[in-house]
Amino acid sequence: MRYLKPYKQDFPHTVVSGDLTLHLDDDGATDILKPISALLAQRDSGELRRSISGCMSGATSRFFVKTVELESLPSRLRVTLGMQRRIGGYDWPIAELINSASAWRQGAPVPQLRGFGYRRIGVRPVRELFLISDMLDGYVDGKFWLSQPQMQIEPFLQGAFALIRELHEKHVCHLDLWAGNIMLDPQRLDAMKVVDLENCYIGHPPYWSEALGFQFAFLFLRLVQEHIDEARYDHLVYAALDQYPGIDRVGFERVYSLCKHQQISRKKRRDLLLTGNLQLRG
Repeated sequence: MRYLKPYKQDFPHTVVSGDLTLHLDDDGATDILKPISALLAQRDSGELRRSISGCMSGATSRFFVKTVELESLPSRLRVTLGMQRRIGGYDWPIAELINSASAWRQGAPVPQLRGFGYRRIGVRPVRELFLISDMLDGYVDGKFWLSQPQMQIEPFLQGAFALIRELHEKHVCHLDLWAGNIMLDPQRLDAMKVVDLENCYIGHPPYWSEALGFQFAFLFLRLVQEHIDEARYDHLVYAALDQYPGIDRVGFERVYSLCKHQQISRKKRRDLLLTGNLQLRG
């Protein structure tokens, strides 16, 4: 996996147990190897599902660990050799590794990536990848927050809009930004973070106005529309646009008005910010 060499340099502490290799940023984090190995033994015995994510603790460390098995031979070969899919982009574990590391370097409001790992026997293809990041203790996701009786939608939206603006300023365009991927401290709604960065564009999108139109629309489409009238949401969005000097409001509105009510695929989202073209299904 030579193509991951730049990231291995950021995580110089390597520990190995059987077919499991972890690259970590700090020697004190290596105690996470034992609980991960124990979890894999459970999973291999059929006690757990293939995809696992959640908090794991070593003797002194505490991290969020995300893992998934690569089920097909083509995906294993792509991940091992650093090849992209025919439709473009890396398989999601590699995409999330690269995007998470890049976003953190650029100062974006994301959990710090503390390491990554993989399972591989000899020169055989990688069969599983791991991402290890800081545990956001005290935080809840936006989907949970919106289900709480005391929840007020507009403070949540103001925090989410500030998050979108900060990501924009750090040149991180998250293309799956819905409430479930927003992490918040209930005591500080103005300090949100974003997770699940596999579907991101790192850099300044050529069609950033259209990209913003999609982000604000997608936030509304997935869950938020159940908690606020569309006209009121529009009012809040248009007020937020004053924070974006030079925005092409025509391009923004063209995408925003359509994507509030219709899903577009991940590939079409990426095409949108690269070409400005919006292709709707049907």
